[in-house]
Amino acid sequence: MNQKTTNQNQSFTVDEVVSLINRPVIRHDRGDKFVPANIGLIVGVVTLNQEVEMVVKFIDRVTQLTKAEFNKNYRVIKE
Repeated sequence: MNQKTTNQNQSFTVDEVVSLINRPVIRHDRGDKFVPANIGLIVGVVTLNQEVEMVVKFIDRVTQLTKAEFNKNYRVIKE
């Protein structure tokens, strides 16, 4: 049971990502430099091999992020 709880904390749920759709994100290392090249938009959710990933659209690319990757490198911009 403890393993299941740990797994839930390490991966997104579909509902969790859906609740964040259309929210802007920025990398932690960009600080507060809110220029278009630094900002991404959460645009979707992908489920692959029982792992839920967040889809983020940046000005020059689209990226899929696991919860661990997102929490380590990005944050949602509070409006």
